[in-house]
Amino acid sequence: MVDRDRLFRDLLKNFFLEFVDLFFPKIAVAIDPKSIRFLEDEESLKPQEQGEHSPASTKQEASSNVLVQVRLRGQESCFWVHLENSSETNIKLERRIFHTFARLDEKYNLPIYPIILQSSDKSQRLETNGYRVEFVDRRVLDFSFVAIQLHRLNWRDFLQRRNPVAAALMPTMNVQTFDRPVVKAECLRLLTNLRLDAKKVKVISQFIEAFLHLNAAEEQVLQTEMERMGLLERERITNLLTSTTQANQQQGAEREALSLVFRLLKRRIGDLNPDLEAQVRSLPVNQVEDLGEALLDFNNEEDLKNWLRGKTA
Repeated sequence: MVDRDRLFRDLLKNFFLEFVDLFFPKIAVAIDPKSIRFLEDEESLKPQEQGEHSPASTKQEASSNVLVQVRLRGQESCFWVHLENSSETNIKLERRIFHTFARLDEKYNLPIYPIILQSSDKSQRLETNGYRVEFVDRRVLDFSFVAIQLHRLNWRDFLQRRNPVAAALMPTMNVQTFDRPVVKAECLRLLTNLRLDAKKVKVISQFIEAFLHLNAAEEQVLQTEMERMGLLERERITNLLTSTTQANQQQGAEREALSLVFRLLKRRIGDLNPDLEAQVRSLPVNQVEDLGEALLDFNNEEDLKNWLRGKTA
């Protein structure tokens, strides 16, 4: 299963300035590109307990965050991009966003620009763009944020934007079923014309494939759309599709090998603790294959620990 949250994080970490330029061009020109620094702050960004007076059900679906420190017109500032994909919340969404903002404000003591990015039409619809507390005689809190609801945007409005983030995000916008092959053709056309390096092309192409995976009939329409392009453009897209397919097959084989190793480990030594599981997941594919053979001799968790220590020594 594709980790879409990871794809969004990778997109923002590779193309943060392009993301800001796509949606906030006036702000983008004020950012010093050399100052961009990504901050890891899981503690401040994770959902907090809602307290004893909260509703009985407190489950919140997973979400992703990217926190970036930049110099904006010479002033140190932060951007907080929150990917919201929950369909329901037990605490009002706007209030939950404010609570996280308040923790970040307290910790960093910097101006923070909050951006909420909704990626699915199953997401809770944001009726407002802020959280307010009012009394009869005054408003004591007026907090606002920017909400980008991708599923409500028209992909055609981004066709002429020579921006890699546009190529990635168009498939997540309001795309009619009959337009899916056309959108993919346009995304690939834009991507190949941007002349990015191989690493960045991979980030965008994986994003497009994850959000716009076509069935056999749609693939035929895609080929028809490509026939209308120029020869050089068509050749570039064909090469890109071929390399993407090969990469996806390789990744699929690696995921299957890792899944098999975890199943065998569970049978040999039981469930792994989170730290050990993370170590196994971080192994390169050749060492996963080595582990698949070595684990046949394991009797307990200590055998796995010793094997991993031997690989990192």
